[in-house]
Amino acid sequence: MKFHNTPNEEVKLPDGRIIYLSRSAAIVAIILAKEHDNDDIYVLTEKRSAIMDEPNKWAAVSGYIDWNESGYEAIIREIYEETSFYLPDHKSALVFDNDGQPFYVHTDPKTDAKQNISLTYIFIYEFIKLPRKIENFKDKEISQIKWMKLSEVFTGDKKWAFDHDKRIEMAYTKFY
Repeated sequence: MKFHNTPNEEVKLPDGRIIYLSRSAAIVAIILAKEHDNDDIYVLTEKRSAIMDEPNKWAAVSGYIDWNESGYEAIIREIYEETSFYLPDHKSALVFDNDGQPFYVHTDPKTDAKQNISLTYIFIYEFIKLPRKIENFKDKEISQIKWMKLSEVFTGDKKWAFDHDKRIEMAYTKFY
């Protein structure tokens, strides 16, 4: 059998330890929500700032896993850092989170310029009062935050980063 992999590079630290340069673990959050008084489904989205990869495109909340952090802990942190939406504050309206496990894992190095390994998590809320104030939250990585109607995701007039529109559609199809 022939393999086409490239072994990870080794870096020797001054203290003698060796670390390996390897692919990064990215995390993605698909947050779907239904309010008390309407049947529309909303998804928490963000428009990436000009300083980020895939600038000025829409995306689901995403980031990277830090050292000593589980994927679930990382996604809760990233959502809070980028949007100020703190999932534990809305636990009573959470109806599904796939037991804190990713519902989709992407590992194809040919479809990601950085060859990230992406873990996509889902959070479904019902009968929630959407915290609209987060749409005013400011972060250097994000130029706009929006509770977007699900129907807007698929209108075709928005450019999406990292195929996140496909992940949103996948989550909706799988869990609704």
